[in-house]
Amino acid sequence: MPVFNECHYEPLSAEDEIRLIVLDPATREEDPLSCSIIQRRRSTKTTDYFAVSYVWGEPVFSQNLEIRCDDDISYIRITPNVDALLRRLRALDILHCLWIDAVCLNQADEMEKAQQIPMMGRIFGEAKGAHIWLGPEDHMTAKLFTFIREANLLPEVAKVEMSKQMAALMKTLFGEGLHALRVFDDFSNRPWFSRRWIIQEACLARQATVYCGSHSVPLSSLVLAAVRFQTLDMSSYPIKVMANLRNPTTKLTLLELLWNFQESHCLEPKDRVAALLGLVHDNHQFHLDYTAHWAEVYKQVAASSFSFGDNDTRLQVMLHLFEFGAVSVPEDTTYPSWVPDWSKSRQRDLPYHSFFRNIDTYEPYPDYPGYSDQATLTFHSDGLRAHWRSPFSEPRSQQVIFVARYNSSAKYEEQNMQRVINTLHLLFPPSPNSTQRILAFSSLLKTVIKFLQSGRDVKTKNLSCDTLIRNFTERLPESCRAEAFNSLRPLDYVLAHFCIFELESVGPRGEVSTGYGVSSPQMQIQIGDVVIPLWNMEWKYDRYTSYINSGETTTTVLVVRRVKEPSPQETTGPSSKRREVETGRIVGWAVCVILDNQPSHGDGLSVHTKWEDYLYRVQRCQMRLI
Repeated sequence: MPVFNECHYEPLSAEDEIRLIVLDPATREEDPLSCSIIQRRRSTKTTDYFAVSYVWGEPVFSQNLEIRCDDDISYIRITPNVDALLRRLRALDILHCLWIDAVCLNQADEMEKAQQIPMMGRIFGEAKGAHIWLGPEDHMTAKLFTFIREANLLPEVAKVEMSKQMAALMKTLFGEGLHALRVFDDFSNRPWFSRRWIIQEACLARQATVYCGSHSVPLSSLVLAAVRFQTLDMSSYPIKVMANLRNPTTKLTLLELLWNFQESHCLEPKDRVAALLGLVHDNHQFHLDYTAHWAEVYKQVAASSFSFGDNDTRLQVMLHLFEFGAVSVPEDTTYPSWVPDWSKSRQRDLPYHSFFRNIDTYEPYPDYPGYSDQATLTFHSDGLRAHWRSPFSEPRSQQVIFVARYNSSAKYEEQNMQRVINTLHLLFPPSPNSTQRILAFSSLLKTVIKFLQSGRDVKTKNLSCDTLIRNFTERLPESCRAEAFNSLRPLDYVLAHFCIFELESVGPRGEVSTGYGVSSPQMQIQIGDVVIPLWNMEWKYDRYTSYINSGETTTTVLVVRRVKEPSPQETTGPSSKRREVETGRIVGWAVCVILDNQPSHGDGLSVHTKWEDYLYRVQRCQMRLI
């Protein structure tokens, strides 16, 4: 081919028009690939077509696809993986119309891609079927596909019995058990299973066939084999994806999809949203402006959830913010602080809503985060507002007064000892109510360590620190010393890996409410930041809970920094009672114990009575979050 005559696409003339290709037959496998391109409107439904799901592979466009149009011949550059899958389909005499994005979309036309890409769910859903290409085969593919077929033939039984049958089948086909697990694991780690676009492509296809080299099985057979493989309790994220590649019985919200498929990858950050839109329930559809920057797309998703969802949905966005992190746009100081960064994978640092440390579990999506008294979030033209209960009416009173943060574990035991004892003395100087505060703080540490130990990475043995802590707890009542000592022992670990802070509220008549929090060290919390309680974790009573008068163990909070810019006026109520609504930016999130210094335990009131009295006296606060 002396001259490369690049193919020039005819523009699509209608919004629902798509291009399709028809492969030309060949007598030999090595014959050049050639096809014709036709344009059809999806709404006419006069042409059956099959959609192709695959991975582009390395972006090396080293192969040519010949395009025939009347007497003219032109070419499109394609990747080796696209070349291999088209040759496989050609060898099967699959000459019907195919939709494949590498060829049917004009990759040089950004406006066309912006219009067509959000419709890919419909393109796959309206296709007669789908061809799924996993790549070339290897020496284990034939045996693995035999395993998939045989697994489908097993009778349906209870989980325990199914796991025995699956183990027996794997031993028969693969021999030694660990070898069989490695084979299935290697297969699930093929790039196709980690690609985000394939989720809606496979789930929306009316019928689909999976190809791996010269071998093939129906997608439904692959899904059932994966479901039954999971009975061995040896699952991984790709296998869980494999087991869920079926048309869902009920469509999900976009927030649920972003949460559940958080490990699936794509090249463009905005595709983290676009690739899931086809699975979103009609009542939760989101209009995607594909021409926008990815950070703007994420802002649109968050704003849409705040605007059209109920309060539980708005609190769900906060959970996304905690586990995905916040979008950082340093060059744009007006970009909201409440937008989750869905380009990342989830990470659970603290028990914001769950005591499961491992996010790759079977726990359900948190539709209703938190327990008991929740904050209320509202969304207005001027931004997000948080409304919450506080012992006093001014939000500025519930603020951080002390922060302890260390970059890493101390190299020497003396440094560990020094920072532990310094922190304890700074947090708890001798005072009449220091017992209550120490027990509240130790209760918080106990909650955090319980969560961290589910990952089995907490080392709390430090005999020198133990001696210091034991001496420190001597000031406590004898009945609770042992419990407090065990809870404070991991303090050196927590100081090395987290940020600890103290907060305080002072009322107009000198009333004091105190609290303690733990956050990720990446959160740049400062003295003066405001703490906004979002929801309470479910509390449980232990031997010394009665000393903690507020009755709650863990509260999930936002940490907000007030900004100096002018704030809008509160417009409800008589003009004489109008007041400014403070404005702030979210700088972090944490788990806290917040307690109200009420009469001591000796007054005879029960924990429940004090807690009800506390709720009766608290007032509502609000702050605008930008």
